[in-house]
Amino acid sequence: MRIAIPFALDDTLYLPAGTDDELVFKTFRNYLEAICAWANDLYPHNSGVLHGLAPAVKAQAWRTRTQGNSKSLSKRAAEVLRNAWATEVLLNSPRILGNDELIGFSNLWAPVQAYYTVFHAIRALEIVQSGGEGPGNHQAVLQIASSRVAATSSPFVAPWTARVLGSEARWRYEGFGTAILDRSISNLSPPYLANAPSLLAKALKTTRQEQIDEHHDGWLKPLKTTAGKPRKTLPTTVRDANAEKMRATTLFDLLWRLRRRSNYKEGDALLTGSLGPADAAAFHAALADIVAATLLIAEIYLAHLVGKKVLAECAGGVPVPKGLEPFSVWERIQLW
Repeated sequence: MRIAIPFALDDTLYLPAGTDDELVFKTFRNYLEAICAWANDLYPHNSGVLHGLAPAVKAQAWRTRTQGNSKSLSKRAAEVLRNAWATEVLLNSPRILGNDELIGFSNLWAPVQAYYTVFHAIRALEIVQSGGEGPGNHQAVLQIASSRVAATSSPFVAPWTARVLGSEARWRYEGFGTAILDRSISNLSPPYLANAPSLLAKALKTTRQEQIDEHHDGWLKPLKTTAGKPRKTLPTTVRDANAEKMRATTLFDLLWRLRRRSNYKEGDALLTGSLGPADAAAFHAALADIVAATLLIAEIYLAHLVGKKVLAECAGGVPVPKGLEPFSVWERIQLW
């Protein structure tokens, strides 16, 4: 039964018609498609966005500030990279192994596969740059990603550089370039070129709100009243002050949020929330395209650090099925 219910991911209420699962699915599909729409607008190319993205990444300042062939690809880094590439193959396998109905089922685990593909790519970058085993937990990797996208030596470009900082008292939006943001946009607004940056800003802000909420109990626990008893409420000023100290929230945090929701909170929404097979396939395609573009950026940077030949030999160790080659690292080697 379809009913009209209030639904919001921030402090603004909207009253669309639809089930809870449909609204959640639509929200995240809008966010993912907005990222793709903005990337396609920024890096247009007749052969697809990856072909437009690659020269834009190479044109950044990091190319002149980072010495090429200055690092080695350790055994551990190679293993982590192959893990990322193999997980991407799994993410894309429903595209050739079945129809849109199968893709609808795969959306239950697609956010997990997407996140871990990117997780391992960031880990590999850090292992190559700093040596050792690299970060092993999620928060460490997300912290690295947050700092990397804002660095002048970073290979990342918009929309990956987009980030939200601050608290409910004063949100700050950085890395959006010259985009004019509509901060009152609805999470249910259909994505198109003009509003894509605003939808991403909405996605990152609501993601940051969830992060702040998760810290609530930890921030409240040490507080005492004037009588020395534990406080029952967290003062807004304390909440805002702590939120201001938090690292920036990025696209990588959005992928982590979606991964956690698929596992622990809203799996049913990803499984049954689409309006049909084509709707489910659109969600999956946007997620897979974001992953491919993220990997391309990391690969271009790694190819510069260790050499294209070394990185291509590593990629050759991933047994990609013939039908999935267009959706794998093998298709991107030519763009490094």
